[in-house]
Amino acid sequence: MAEKIVSPAVFTRENDLSYISQGIGEIGAVVIGPFKKGPTFLPTTVNTQSEFENIFGTPDGTYYTGYTVQNYLREAGTVTIVRVGHTADVLEVATNAIIVTGSAGGNLISTLNVTSTGTLATGLPSTTVTSVATESTFKITGTELGVTDLDTSIKVTDSNNIGVMFGTSALGSKGGYAYTYFENAASTVDLSATQKIEVLQLGTQTFAGGSTFASTPWVKSQDDGSGGRYNLFRIHTLADGTNMNNEYKISIYNVKAGKNPDDWGTFSLMVRKYADSDTRKSIIETYSGLTLNDNSPNHIARIIGDIHKKFDTNLGKFTETGNWKNYSKHIRVEVIASELIPNNSIPFAHGAYTNPIWVNGEETIVPKVVFTTGSKDNLGTDTKRYSGIDLDTPSVRIDNSLYNKAIPTGAETGSNVDFGFDTTDFGFAPTGSVIADINKRQFTLSFQGGYDGQSASIPTFLGEKITSTNSQGFDMETSTSEGSVSYQRAIDAVSSPDEFDINLVVTPGVIRRHHPSVFDGIIDMVEAREDAFYIGDVTGVNDTIPQAITQGEAVDSNYVGTYYPWIKILDANTNKLISVPPSVLMPGIFASNDKVAAEWYAPAGLNRGGITGAVSVLNRLTHAERDELYEGKINPIATFPGQGISAFGQKTLQERASALDRINVRRLLIKVKKFIASTSRYLIFEQNTSQTRNKFINTVNPYLEGIQQRQGLYTFKVVMDETNNTPDVIDRNFLVGEIYLQPSKTAEFIVLDFNILPTGATFSG
Repeated sequence: MAEKIVSPAVFTRENDLSYISQGIGEIGAVVIGPFKKGPTFLPTTVNTQSEFENIFGTPDGTYYTGYTVQNYLREAGTVTIVRVGHTADVLEVATNAIIVTGSAGGNLISTLNVTSTGTLATGLPSTTVTSVATESTFKITGTELGVTDLDTSIKVTDSNNIGVMFGTSALGSKGGYAYTYFENAASTVDLSATQKIEVLQLGTQTFAGGSTFASTPWVKSQDDGSGGRYNLFRIHTLADGTNMNNEYKISIYNVKAGKNPDDWGTFSLMVRKYADSDTRKSIIETYSGLTLNDNSPNHIARIIGDIHKKFDTNLGKFTETGNWKNYSKHIRVEVIASELIPNNSIPFAHGAYTNPIWVNGEETIVPKVVFTTGSKDNLGTDTKRYSGIDLDTPSVRIDNSLYNKAIPTGAETGSNVDFGFDTTDFGFAPTGSVIADINKRQFTLSFQGGYDGQSASIPTFLGEKITSTNSQGFDMETSTSEGSVSYQRAIDAVSSPDEFDINLVVTPGVIRRHHPSVFDGIIDMVEAREDAFYIGDVTGVNDTIPQAITQGEAVDSNYVGTYYPWIKILDANTNKLISVPPSVLMPGIFASNDKVAAEWYAPAGLNRGGITGAVSVLNRLTHAERDELYEGKINPIATFPGQGISAFGQKTLQERASALDRINVRRLLIKVKKFIASTSRYLIFEQNTSQTRNKFINTVNPYLEGIQQRQGLYTFKVVMDETNNTPDVIDRNFLVGEIYLQPSKTAEFIVLDFNILPTGATFSG
């Protein structure tokens, strides 16, 4: 605190404010909720919109969270994202597989999944197929599918083929959908008199576990001379979800044996976009000169990275496997230790792909992955064509892409086989009998195993469709519902202030009226941390003012603030207006407030509360309605002619009247406590002497003076001396300090008296 001034003199003061801790624009908010892609339950910090979209996807109206991040990053420099994934096992029902059988056998052509939940209770449905020999068209009757004698064809060229008649979306209008439709296999069927269309009932397919990453098959070595191969490495995606199966593909090329028979060889690896072609590659990352020698600086794990970090709910902390930092932004590698494989091992093959469906032990009826021998046919040093899974030939690609579906429990490799360059298909040797062989040893792998952990038949509800059992696809009806458990896991992931430095929390899509256990769980987390503020939503899109007030009255905490009503924004990607909860836009207002002023200024009013991006509100409030809301601890969002849409309140949900029932005061305390706690860590294990105590005072006083000069405090006092550090306290190894703050108050009620005076009155003073 400033020295006491008594007698006349000139006083000069120097305040070094260069050590002031970062503001919210740098520390950043944490946004918790579902995203299109990205790692699940792993807090990830991004600094730009492009970085966000690269990891978590472009906002497209599927979830509210993308818009929240987009608006926040316009004002702030960083944001932490926790993607909520699904955690429970999900049942999908594949009721029937339509196959072609005959004297020579036949491949499975399609599977139809029934979306009716009644099927789970009643067992297999009674779908029947009436076929006509030598014809491709057949009739399907099934009460579960909602069809009677539906004319359907297996031919891709027919307008009534399976994919067209049933569609491939579980959210279609029919009672079932084509989970798989092997179009290439169907096109090769010869419906002669010896073949006919029949149905094989599959039963229930279980997709075990929650959301998870995708992986390639094991990359293997050349034949060891006895028909065996060594597993060398496989690639995993950093992000989770079913769409990771067709986000990337991996190409291995420039495979060279060592100079001597027992030397380690080298190879290169490309991460490519799944949808590209060999002649027009879309390369994301390239790694050259890789080796499997653990001691080499070019070891594949050293160059790409092999760290897998996840949050262990049982331990309540993060666990980590692997040894090398992930330099790739998309993949990590799992490598077999070099002492377990021969030194001359090089990537020359890979393992078999797993079938995308489980067929009661009859796995061989599933059309196998079609490999291309493109490398074998390359001329000279032409390196355009890659062998491995054929993702270039249009008709073949469709069948192969079905292997990117979620993999059910129990699925096997079926008729799929390993790929290898030293098989009869190629006849390449590791050292190469022709120098051009080196340029032909290149193959591509696809990913499998990525899973969202959610049934495809569950819609993603937004806006007025949100219920307690479905908000953005999550069931949060009770504290034990799958969605609530998933959200709690995400909340726990950022619960430790030692792990993640945040001071603002938002969960767009969590509505207290529908999801009280999740909402209250977030409040418990921020109150336990004591260094973060929660912007929460208590009402749905069409909820009334009394409903908002009722929810506000049910909460008593100065670590949370809420707003009413919902807001309409323009989706720049679709050019459509969409309704979003206030928590989508308010974090950006908080960040803007901190950038132009400070945390202890109110993020409200016409100066700092203008809601950028808001087009309109769902309920245009009158003055009386704003009064009603504010009295009920709900901050109104007001619209003023010619002045736009603004947050016109800054109350917390604290019940008792005190300085902490205002957002600016709570955030002032968060700011001060965060700074003092971080600087005080350097005093731990120091001598408990007057010098140490003075060091603390000389650090804290200038900091608080800086806040006072910027209108955050009326006055303050810091005490850390012998009065509160008595010999008894010192003997117990305590260092005690007391900080007294008198926060500045905001002018929320301006009263102007206009006095009408009689003629002849004079003004004095």
